[in-house]
Amino acid sequence: TKRNVLIENGILKSYLVDYRNSLRMNHPVTGSSRRQNYKYSPTSRMTNTFFAPGKDKFEDIIANTKYGLFAKVMGGGSVNPSTGEFNFAVSEGYLIEDGKITKPVRGATLVGSGAEVLRNIDMIADNLAFDHGFCGSLSGSIPTDVGQPTIRVQNMTVGGRGK
Repeated sequence: TKRNVLIENGILKSYLVDYRNSLRMNHPVTGSSRRQNYKYSPTSRMTNTFFAPGKDKFEDIIANTKYGLFAKVMGGGSVNPSTGEFNFAVSEGYLIEDGKITKPVRGATLVGSGAEVLRNIDMIADNLAFDHGFCGSLSGSIPTDVGQPTIRVQNMTVGGRGK
């Protein structure tokens, strides 16, 4: 395997591409083919995917946010690979008011499109952290490691169940 930079300085550089999709896309193979086991056809999948750290401090991101949601722990969700639209549950979240983390929030869901979220990132912290989980798709459920620092997204849809 090799390092596969997908986005650099806000510019799309590459994709997760297996052999079959490389023929369709006319794009070089990036070694991104995975499957759960022999019962599934392999396809392009993520593996050790992470968002590089920035230079902002976590404390500064919170202090510079007048009103927002701090999504501390994310839960399950789904992504439409054709459109980039997603929804993810927030397992542990807190309200940010006047630059301070205040009340816990229950039942929040983040909804949007990947491209829209990437365009709306205005602060990236230096606190890169990794976690592991599973990614489900047509080629089965596979273990993945993911990482990202705290990011601030200027504008995003937050849904929920209410009280």
